Amino acid sequence: MMLSGTQTPTVPTPGLETLPAQVRDIVGTVLGIPPDRARGDAALVADLGATSLDFVELVMAAEDVFGVEISDTESDRLVTVDDLVALIDRTRTR
Repeated sequence: MMLSGTQTPTVPTPGLETLPAQVRDIVGTVLGIPPDRARGDAALVADLGATSLDFVELVMAAEDVFGVEISDTESDRLVTVDDLVALIDRTRTR
C-alpha cells in the first residue's frame, strides 16, 4: 500500500493466531508500535496516537489481510482496538 510516497510495511497474513492477535499485529505495524501496546481497550487515537491517515491504512490493511470490505461509516465508529476486532469479526461473517 502506498501512502505519502512511502511504502507501508507488509502486514502479517492470517494464520493460526487468534483474530485479536492478528489485529494487534496489524495495528502495531501500521502505527509503528510494539503489538503488545495495542491492547484491546486501547483507544486508537488517545492511547496509540493514530491519525486520520493511520485509520485509512488500518482499514486498508484489515481489508487486505482478512478479505473484508469496511465502509467509511463503519470505520468512523472505531475507537478502540477491540472495536476493530469486532468489526472485522462481524464483517467476515456477513
